[in-house]
Amino acid sequence: MKKKISILIFVCCFYSVVKAQDTFLSQLSSNAQFLSPASVGNGVYQSRVQSNYRSQLLDGNTLYKTIFLGWDRRYKNKDENVQNYLGLGGQLISDQVMNGILQTNYLTMNAAYHIFFDDDLRKNFALGLGLTFAQSNLKVDELKFLDQFSNGEFLLNTSSASLANLINNTSKFSMNTGLLYTSHTQTSFVQFSANAFFMSKPELTIDNTSASSGFKTLLFFNIEKEGDDKKTFMIHASLNSRNANAQYLIGGAIGLPFGSYYEFENRLYLGLYGRINNGQKDKMALDAIIPNFSILMSQYRFGLSYDIYSSGFSGAQIKPSSFELSFSKSFGKRRADYFRTLFD
Repeated sequence: MKKKISILIFVCCFYSVVKAQDTFLSQLSSNAQFLSPASVGNGVYQSRVQSNYRSQLLDGNTLYKTIFLGWDRRYKNKDENVQNYLGLGGQLISDQVMNGILQTNYLTMNAAYHIFFDDDLRKNFALGLGLTFAQSNLKVDELKFLDQFSNGEFLLNTSSASLANLINNTSKFSMNTGLLYTSHTQTSFVQFSANAFFMSKPELTIDNTSASSGFKTLLFFNIEKEGDDKKTFMIHASLNSRNANAQYLIGGAIGLPFGSYYEFENRLYLGLYGRINNGQKDKMALDAIIPNFSILMSQYRFGLSYDIYSSGFSGAQIKPSSFELSFSKSFGKRRADYFRTLFD
């Protein structure tokens, strides 16, 4: 069993990540900058901190771990007659594989200019630009290969020729850009966005024939609507595509008011998402069903989700499991009388 687990970890995780597997977060409503550089400064309050922790396990072993931390704020135009504003922010993403044997960190700085199209300041269009520094580190001396199994442990001969094609540490810079339209009123919130991310994992192999990872295209749509009974209904749909690989995330949630709602806008959200990926022979197949639970309390937001993988995810009997936690906190004065949404 120990051999089987080690083989699965190495094949399913190490190979995929070295080949520039993209970071995935299931609670996209809680990390605006992860979706678009044009989102910085787009919250109801003056500034916000957003964070996510995602862990994927395989039979109790940590397979893949992602940590996200982002901060952004808006800056008012110095000219009182102009309501357009600048948003600035930064985010840090850390992808860790096999307990940190392979780790990739992304540091991104984003800026977006928001232009209003109506006198009521309900509709705005934003253009965002981002600069990302990515750094990957591979602990070669901790890799464990099946052909070096001895006395119950996997040992590594660092002089092995099989390691000649691996790089211990590498880094790269890349640019990102995005367009975002937002309509935010007292009872509704609607967003459309198109983005291009040239950000990718630095190449960890010495191979002149390696194909370029290409840029990632991300399209998404968000909507949340408040009803007469103060319940809300929200929908998120996104398409994430790089080269020939495409991934769809579609789902929604119902927001139920509780406690001192009229003073603090407390809501409990019960949601469900479906993740669809390229399957065999380039056919789309359901990858996972993701139940989602969130609490919105005044300037705070908490979230919990769990990925239930489909039977077709892997031919192996051992199935991975993933859970994700999120937390965000808003600061400063409220921008206007917009209603508070799960996307703020």
